[in-house]
Amino acid sequence: MKRFPARMTCALITLACAAPALADDNTAIENEVAATAGTAMAEAPPIVVEPTLMHPSAALMNDHMHEGGEFMVGLRWMRENYGGANRSGTDRLTDAEILAAGYSVRASDMTMDMVMLDLMYAPNDDITFMVMPMWMRHEMTMMGIDPMAGMDHDMSGMDGMGGMGGMGGMEMGGHGGHSMGLGDTMTHSVEGISDTLVSASYRLARTGGFNTHATLGVWVPTGSVSKRNADGSFVHYGMQPGSGTWDIEPSVTVSGQAGAVGWGTQASYKWRTEDANKSGFAFGDVAKASGWASYALTPSVGAVARLGWEHEGAIEGHYNGPHGHSSPSDIQGNYGGDTVRLGLGANALLPFGAARRPQLSAEVAFPLYQDLNGIQLPEDWRLAVSLSQTF
Repeated sequence: MKRFPARMTCALITLACAAPALADDNTAIENEVAATAGTAMAEAPPIVVEPTLMHPSAALMNDHMHEGGEFMVGLRWMRENYGGANRSGTDRLTDAEILAAGYSVRASDMTMDMVMLDLMYAPNDDITFMVMPMWMRHEMTMMGIDPMAGMDHDMSGMDGMGGMGGMGGMEMGGHGGHSMGLGDTMTHSVEGISDTLVSASYRLARTGGFNTHATLGVWVPTGSVSKRNADGSFVHYGMQPGSGTWDIEPSVTVSGQAGAVGWGTQASYKWRTEDANKSGFAFGDVAKASGWASYALTPSVGAVARLGWEHEGAIEGHYNGPHGHSSPSDIQGNYGGDTVRLGLGANALLPFGAARRPQLSAEVAFPLYQDLNGIQLPEDWRLAVSLSQTF
């Protein structure tokens, strides 16, 4: 079992006492607006800022709590897009440099889609439970970069295994059951049920326009880590839908508001509690921190800007079955690193429903900085869209 880093525990505790963030209390917001307006404006209808408009991002989880007795159903879709020149650290690499590092194939682009069902229930004002099952799909295009691989290109398919022979997908120029000549491309995809998040949030403070809550999340390994290529070899580590390990993710969120303006911060740490899954490996731990500011443009529409940092460790262990080594995506050390992203989003209450209108939220995020482990395909952008209804 891995040890939970003490420095992350200290960071989460420190954050609980940090700057205020986004409010989650409709009554507190109305009182704030009324106090700001003053008695001289009493005859004018007050501006009421809905708390749903102050939620930080469609891409954040466990960012808010509910009042006692409330139940929420939400559907969330996220897409991550990767492309461009492969990188090592912060440096762009040429195909010649990747070839010199011992690889004959590289990734040219990849998309990852996630669909999540958010189910939340608050038995009282201080506790909110959430269950979030997830479905995931990866699609990656590979490109051959070895000039010598073309000499064996015509032999592909001789044994019905795409020319892989008895090497399990590890011959020069071979990849996932296909021979890859110089400049050749091949697109493959994997999809399936991913891991399920079960969490409980506890309210630490709620005073006026200030809120703080702590969350303990557990990722249940319901996703597969045994997806394989047509030749029987494992797919790239990062294309497996699940983690295969029980993961614990504590987080702290503080939020505050002043009239139509909201701000906040959240920190979390995903701890992989096992050294290896049934396929022989374990993904790296993940630390995240976000800070945001929001503004209610109207009582029904709000805008959000968010700055986020993410650190992910490299993969530990090694596949315990046949797998390729021809591309950087096949090697454990070519995963993880540090990324800083800027997210811009909007929230809107849809114009139907009674007292509780459904909320539509969206955020698009772009990396400002990437320092990647080993050799990797960098991230281009990511998009998150969510629709939720509280009862």
